Amino acid sequence: MRDNSPTATQAAVLGASDIGSSAGADVPAGASDGDASAGDESRSGQSEAPATTTGWGRLTAWLTGQVDRLDAAQQRHRVTAVPVAVAVKYADDSGSRLTGLIAHTAFLAVFPMLLMLLTGLELFLSGEVGLQHDITAAVLRQFPVLGTDLQKNIKGLSGGNVAALAFLLLWLLYGATRLSRNAQIMMATVWDVPRSALPNFFRWLPRAIGFLVIIGLGFIAGGTVAGIGAFGGMGPASAWVGIGATFVVNAAMFWSAFVVIVAIPDSDRSYWRGAVVAAAGWTLLQVGGAQLVSHELRHFTTLYGAFAIIIVLIWWLTIGAAITVWSAELDVVLVRHQWPRSFRRVVDDERDASVVPSSSSA
Repeated sequence: MRDNSPTATQAAVLGASDIGSSAGADVPAGASDGDASAGDESRSGQSEAPATTTGWGRLTAWLTGQVDRLDAAQQRHRVTAVPVAVAVKYADDSGSRLTGLIAHTAFLAVFPMLLMLLTGLELFLSGEVGLQHDITAAVLRQFPVLGTDLQKNIKGLSGGNVAALAFLLLWLLYGATRLSRNAQIMMATVWDVPRSALPNFFRWLPRAIGFLVIIGLGFIAGGTVAGIGAFGGMGPASAWVGIGATFVVNAAMFWSAFVVIVAIPDSDRSYWRGAVVAAAGWTLLQVGGAQLVSHELRHFTTLYGAFAIIIVLIWWLTIGAAITVWSAELDVVLVRHQWPRSFRRVVDDERDASVVPSSSSA
């Protein structure tokens, strides 16, 4: 009887063919060896994918999801969407740089302004010591605690010192014009006014002078009405009357300064919201900043001695400049309805798609 069982050689051949057929079952007909190897690599990559979602990757994905949910939640409510939109626009406009420019030039203008004020009072009101004191106190009241130290350390120049007066006047003109110019650059940046649209020096000079006059009169008027609360001539209500009057004067000062410093298209012109916020912030600094300034002044006096008053004055002016820039940003966000906005940074620094483009930028 013939034996039909395969020999060892035939069994090996049959086994190899079975392996080849099973491997080729996953590869479509007509596919090359490269396609087969690519399929093997993709299968191996799929098998390794779960490893990337463990540990740190899983924690990062969870945190990203939480931030996305928080971002979506803040955009649904105006009370949170507006402040976030203002903060995002402040960052987009390099608000900290604008704040630093205004604070620096304000410091350059403060000392010569005070020197010229005291010198002018001594020259034109030489026989009115009480009136001199009242005007000086009204101006220095804008700087809680610092005003007293400034008054002690700054004295008017003698009218016969012509060279010193001329140098002081040039210093004042430089600091004041730089302050006006930086304020104009700040408003132009915030309102997206191109540099090419800004006026030249001679057309800008009247606005600069008007801006400085408004700030000067506002400081004197604000300090004068703030004295109502200090003197207490109206009884227990004197403090509240003084605070209210100071707020009104500050609001008028900021609104007028915003209007004068740069020309904004009529369709976008609305400054009262920013003026109210800026006035509230500056009034709060005047009323409640005395303890804060006293603390900082004691700290810096220990470290820097006589230079402490300069350092604290710069710090104080920086706070005031920051309030001004943030208030201007608020006006733009509300007038052009640039909210809600995502606080997540967009790739390549593109503007958030949720911002409604303004008619002036079209």
